[in-house]
Amino acid sequence: MTFTLSAGKLIISDRGAGSIKIANFDGSSSEVLIPSAGTNVRGIATDLSMGIIFYADNGSDIIYKTNIDGSERTAIIQSGLGFPADITIDRFSKKIYWCDRNNDRIECSDYNGNNRRTIINTNDPYYLDLDLVNKKIYWGDFSGGNIFRVSLENTNAVEQVVSGLIRTRGVKVDPYGGFYYWCDRESHKVQRKPIIGGQIEDLYTGLDTPHGMTLDIRSGKVYWVDTGTNSIGGKGAKAVSRGDMDGSGPQEILASMNQPWDLTLDTRVSNYEQWTQRRFNKQSNNSIKGFNADPDKDNKINILEYFSGTNPLKSDSLNLLSINNNEQGARLTYPINSQPVSDIIFDIEYSFDLEEWTKLESISQKPNIYHNSGPVLMHHEIRTEEMLNRNHFRIKIKPK
Repeated sequence: MTFTLSAGKLIISDRGAGSIKIANFDGSSSEVLIPSAGTNVRGIATDLSMGIIFYADNGSDIIYKTNIDGSERTAIIQSGLGFPADITIDRFSKKIYWCDRNNDRIECSDYNGNNRRTIINTNDPYYLDLDLVNKKIYWGDFSGGNIFRVSLENTNAVEQVVSGLIRTRGVKVDPYGGFYYWCDRESHKVQRKPIIGGQIEDLYTGLDTPHGMTLDIRSGKVYWVDTGTNSIGGKGAKAVSRGDMDGSGPQEILASMNQPWDLTLDTRVSNYEQWTQRRFNKQSNNSIKGFNADPDKDNKINILEYFSGTNPLKSDSLNLLSINNNEQGARLTYPINSQPVSDIIFDIEYSFDLEEWTKLESISQKPNIYHNSGPVLMHHEIRTEEMLNRNHFRIKIKPK
């Protein structure tokens, strides 16, 4: 399947403009993807492995599916909806989940709208997310100031995990980092709480009307949209913003919109510029984001972090090339980026004297895996007889 939309994008439902918009990770090059998406567009989600977008239009009470380039829009749910609000997906089982605020229920179906069923009946569900690691679903209600969760395998035992908020928006879960996140549109905050319980943390405050949210767990970023409808002059009103998932960095206001309601990410990265837009503050200069910079001081410059799929802002001990002897000879192991990067190529070379280097004629091909998996460990077997003139190995990275 071929997609014409370039990778590395924010995908935003702009309720005020009645359109679906896209922009680069740093908010630049904003443009309209679907100009007449609906009269009241709401939740949005994407399955990049299938190249499709789902979104809800509360104006017509329809849930749509389109190709990721905005083409071939199809109404997959167009009956029995009272107020389709937020949407999320399970890309493994190919199911879409949504909140129906007016019908007081959370439902799901397959990607074509078939096999539709009610997951749980609950008052005014508005935003939701799945924790597929722990097999739970989280949601917030419209105006009760609560967040709930329940097992997907037993929906009878609902837990109220947060109360005392004013208006909960944008619920998202990071099962790997151990937190769930949300916006409170009336206290003007982005907040989080440990999955296992604990204190609520304020991450970003002084906002206007924060609404939809998404997490870029691999990059440690939280993105949110602010409808600006409170009109109190808060930071990031009528715009897309992002910050660090631990709240350590500043709020970055990325792109102005009309009245953005929700967003999702196209996390595919095909070139170094997209990688830096995703990883670094948009104000960063080449001393931080340049090829030869090493902002995390782990002795791996950015171009090596880009090649290997590691985090340029978090030091790690992953070897870029290692050799392990075995009975047949030796095994070379090296990490490469799982992303579909297209602007660099590499060779593995060997030498006996560290002066003359020869390219290995055949190396393993990257497996067909999900693009956002992080470093992929590759292996190359060297037989014992070949080791006689192959004492030293290196990876040579070149622009394409």
